[in-house]
Amino acid sequence: MSSQAAVELSETERRNIEAACAALCVDYCELVDAKDYQRMREVFADDAQYYSPNAPNDLIRGAEGIIAYLSHIPATLATQHLAFNLRMHAESADTASGSCKILLFTADGSAPGTPDGHKAAEKQRIGVYHDRYVRTAEGWRIAERRGKGLLHT
Repeated sequence: MSSQAAVELSETERRNIEAACAALCVDYCELVDAKDYQRMREVFADDAQYYSPNAPNDLIRGAEGIIAYLSHIPATLATQHLAFNLRMHAESADTASGSCKILLFTADGSAPGTPDGHKAAEKQRIGVYHDRYVRTAEGWRIAERRGKGLLHT
């Protein structure tokens, strides 16, 4: 590890930090897919910065701004975000960085489902999030998230 602060962390501290940050990646996916945007306060720091893969140059400021942005996702759009290749780096007792790949499937949620679920849309995407994490009084939160599209069908 290149950071002096990271060297000072015990193996247990480092693993606990990295596990908490990885859980935030999964929590984000679960909350977006459930359209439970108000709970994004459990994922993002109050003053977080977010760059959506749909508009990677447009900064969205603060947890409230992120909630407002996500709330514009159409209610009829069914989504399933799958987070994988999670890589976290504890930098200190209070900061970390990391990345995760995202496979995003979407479907028309207003169409009738079958026992197999909804028919996925023709266009599907793979992207990546590069994150900075911070420990807050409420626990670990995403301080900055930068999304980027990588591949699509």
